[in-house]
Amino acid sequence: MDNKQVLEKFEKLVAIQSVSTDSKRHKEILKAADFIKKELINLDCQVNLYQKDDCPPLIIASYNFCTDRSKNCKTIGVYAHYDVQPEDPIDQWKTPPFRLTVKNGKIYGRGTADDKGHLIEILVATKKSRNNIVFIFEGEEEIGSKNFKELILKAKKDLKEIEAFYIFDMGMKDKNIPQIYYGLRGIVAFELKIKTSEIDLHSGVYGNRVPNPAQLLADLMSRMKDSKTGKIKIPGFYDQVKEITQEEKDLLLKSNDTLLSKIYPSLDINGMISGYTGEGSKTIIPAEAMVKFSIRLVPNQDHKKIEQLVEGFIKNNLPKGVDYKLKIFGGNDAFYIDFKNPHTKKTAKILSQVFQGETKFNRSGGSVVAAEILQRLFEKPVILIGFTLPDNNIHAPNENFDEEMFWKGIVAIEKIFAQ
Repeated sequence: MDNKQVLEKFEKLVAIQSVSTDSKRHKEILKAADFIKKELINLDCQVNLYQKDDCPPLIIASYNFCTDRSKNCKTIGVYAHYDVQPEDPIDQWKTPPFRLTVKNGKIYGRGTADDKGHLIEILVATKKSRNNIVFIFEGEEEIGSKNFKELILKAKKDLKEIEAFYIFDMGMKDKNIPQIYYGLRGIVAFELKIKTSEIDLHSGVYGNRVPNPAQLLADLMSRMKDSKTGKIKIPGFYDQVKEITQEEKDLLLKSNDTLLSKIYPSLDINGMISGYTGEGSKTIIPAEAMVKFSIRLVPNQDHKKIEQLVEGFIKNNLPKGVDYKLKIFGGNDAFYIDFKNPHTKKTAKILSQVFQGETKFNRSGGSVVAAEILQRLFEKPVILIGFTLPDNNIHAPNENFDEEMFWKGIVAIEKIFAQ
């Protein structure tokens, strides 16, 4: 397959608006899954789709290079996701978000970097494999992989021979600084609504008489976290946090990033809504207020335990009688593996050869739910890599994949598949 044909496939996949958070585009998700299924069938893969109700299907496909174990052939698992983030704000895009555009050394389009570019690279590299591959392509990564565990358990028989998993959903520090991620933070997200009246009230008449839900929410969140130090003030929150060794600290410092966003938990407000926000002034006491916030977790922290601590903190810190509702969205624990395992070392050597620079070992402040689940269920090495760069605008307008890195990424994957 020549470069033109590869880009044509890439263009077709990017054109499918597989935005998993938008229910109005559910048919696009199914269209993307069907496109990938056909590509896998063209590679002579055995393909199965696992689905719960009408959720985006989990695609499991087996590429069998050899069936005779005497040929020293192993089986590797390969993960990527085909769903993407919404394109807003649309007015900040310089190219149409769902039209692949190659310009000034970059390949633009929603999902090019996260994660359709890696998925196309994987498909292109497969024919060079000298091992068996089990592909795991997910359509719910951008909405927290809420059905991944249940669906992967249904496919467990297809994954029993896997010796190591590769997740292609990360990036590099620079063009000649490849990275392997061996740790990710976990996450749990919340939505809290406070209601103190049935309707908005006149602030002159009811001020100091009726609690202001916006003020209550602001006070509660400020008690939850010290904004100057970032320390989370929920009692018992840090009890399970894993200590980091000096060896690992030295390793992480080589990546020239700050340690705080990788090895410590964090709490962030994702959005707040209350009262009047239109033009001019409207002097009211809002009837209700809402906040969405998320907590990133580190190794040894149990997200279920953290959920309980947050629930208790809210109950104990809101005035008695205040009506509130708390929703919890998903949640997963942190991911962490021994970075000195043989599979990781071999991969690091390949990446260093392809990109002509020492491979760095890193931890990310972000989360990939599938990584922790695959490690916990199968107890095999999970290696997180990818070929995007810091300026690829993942989750933002003008998302792109550096053209040079895209083609080199295919070479790197071919070598990984052939090792």
